[in-house]
Amino acid sequence: MTAPGPRVATVLPETPTGPQHTGFDYEVPLPLRATLRPGHRVVVPLGRRRLLGYVIAFPDRPQPGPLRPIEAVYDEEPVLVPHLLAAAPALAEALACSLLDVVRAMLPPGVRATRPVARRRDPTGARRPTLGMPPAGGGGAGAAPPGGALPAPPLEPAQAEAVAAIAAAIHAGSGGAFLLHGVTGSGKTEVYLAAIDLVRARGQQALVLVPEISLTPQTVRRFAARLPGAIAVLHSALTEAERAGEWRRIRGGGVQVVIGSRSAVFAPLPALGLVVVDEEDSTAYKQDRVPRYHAVDVARRIAGALRIPVVLGSATPRLETFYEAHRGGLRLLTLARRYRGRPMPPIEVVDLREELAQGNRSPFSRTLEAAVGETLDRGGQGILFLNRRGTFTVVLCRQCGEAVGCPQCSVSLVYHAGARECVCHYCGHRLALPDRCPACGGRAIKALGMGTERLEAEVRERWPRARLLRMDRDTVAHRDAHFALYERFRAREADLMIGTQMVAKGWDLPGVQVVGIVNADTALHFPDYRAAAGTFSLLTQVAGRAGRGDEPARVILQTYSPEHPAVRYATDHDYVGFARAELRTRRALRFPPYVRLCVLTHSDADPDAGRAAAAATAERLRPLLVGEGIEVLGPSPAFLHRLRGLHRWELTLRGADLRPARPHLPGGRGWSVDLDPGW
Repeated sequence: MTAPGPRVATVLPETPTGPQHTGFDYEVPLPLRATLRPGHRVVVPLGRRRLLGYVIAFPDRPQPGPLRPIEAVYDEEPVLVPHLLAAAPALAEALACSLLDVVRAMLPPGVRATRPVARRRDPTGARRPTLGMPPAGGGGAGAAPPGGALPAPPLEPAQAEAVAAIAAAIHAGSGGAFLLHGVTGSGKTEVYLAAIDLVRARGQQALVLVPEISLTPQTVRRFAARLPGAIAVLHSALTEAERAGEWRRIRGGGVQVVIGSRSAVFAPLPALGLVVVDEEDSTAYKQDRVPRYHAVDVARRIAGALRIPVVLGSATPRLETFYEAHRGGLRLLTLARRYRGRPMPPIEVVDLREELAQGNRSPFSRTLEAAVGETLDRGGQGILFLNRRGTFTVVLCRQCGEAVGCPQCSVSLVYHAGARECVCHYCGHRLALPDRCPACGGRAIKALGMGTERLEAEVRERWPRARLLRMDRDTVAHRDAHFALYERFRAREADLMIGTQMVAKGWDLPGVQVVGIVNADTALHFPDYRAAAGTFSLLTQVAGRAGRGDEPARVILQTYSPEHPAVRYATDHDYVGFARAELRTRRALRFPPYVRLCVLTHSDADPDAGRAAAAATAERLRPLLVGEGIEVLGPSPAFLHRLRGLHRWELTLRGADLRPARPHLPGGRGWSVDLDPGW
């Protein structure tokens, strides 16, 4: 009698075998046919090696010829849940990467096993392989607050309307994508929590994505207080053992809600019923390594396949998302007012050109200095925002005009007085502050510019009695530092917080009565079509930290470009006006969302060889793609032309539909492909 179950399995071995590799067929031994399922890890022979692999399918028509058998099943349960396994081939196609790249992204390093295979016995008595898996670890959030879960506050009409729309989709089982566009402080989190309660009541689970878990302590804290014991947290600051432990707890169905950053989109929730993406406009959702996925896109694909709702929330949605919502691709839900009717804080714009003309070379305009002083006198708190860290942002020779640069990257070094070193913020190269110019040998070396470290020193000099905290990459070296700084500020142990974009989102601090944006122009004039939108978003989010309590609050925005649309619309808290104006500009210049982009980057230690390879690829692609309506732009130097010792040249493909280009994209050593860069 033939044993039930499949006789042949397609297995994806853990080995780099080229971008088109989709697995090899193996015979399923009789003892395994009743229990083997897609997503299981197995050990298979490949050539002379024995490798771990993933069962991805049971083919109706296996590869011809004799098949080698699977040697053992490694795990009792499949490591890839069905909806992730089903999404993997389409993601590999969409991202122009290998199927193995996508599968690897779905498993944390502590769960993936890559060490050489040893032997141990399997449950049937045969010897089975082991790859030295680490023990399961902890790492979960949120002890329950005293007295149990905090009660939910009453919803305001706009919140209730949004929840009702999401509830209808949950109960209908039809899925659907929603854009929850709510101003800062409008209560988007309460909408998320109410929707989560609905799916929990149905015995389902929820996934909540936040841009960076370390930058949004308020989210974790609020969810843990409302859902004690129900949450798991996944993010890159956990150790490998902790992430593996959380992953196993999630895979076993032991949690109801997963909160995490970008990679948590692949959390193995077996009964997923709702996906929430908070601050969907954040660039942190885009992975900068292969596979270069965008977590929002992956979340929507997964939710669509499962026919469950996905809610994208933001005060400043990406223009692509806003455009799609107004064309019917997403359902728009709007929270136009702050919770409990609190007013939006007034934003006062200070023209730094006028300050300079009147002899004020301080980082503080007279308006900002007075506002901070008055706030401190009243016992209030303030936030000073500057999106540059370090003491001085450039070390310049005033004799020849050359900046002291990184030998590995095409950027200038930033001087950090605390470490007494010049540092590259890209590759980490460090050197002592030179007393002579490396270019001309002159002694007219001067450190210029303003970073958060220098701003802190200026504040201490001006307000010596003020208690200060600083939050930037230099002060949050360990994973709990964000939480510690946030809690200290929330507990009124400091009067002023100085910070970079880390202070822009996820902070709900009723004591903040003044927010000073020391220089609004740090990214405004970057050579990037997204610069205006990014600046508008950042200014709006930073300003939104003010006015969350009962006391009146002010926002002082200092800029050299007060007439720029991003500044003007941010001053009025007018996202819709900015979006419409910026979309007109993008349509005229043929930028997303009216076209799609694909950036092909070639990196080479030899600058001439790199440019030649990029130029040859451009000449090959142009005749192939011109008939498809796809432009091939470049080659041109990348924005960071030299990075970690490699010279980088870019080609940009632009067209309404880039699918015809995918079979012709370059691969191999030195090439990287980024579809929809920055989305």
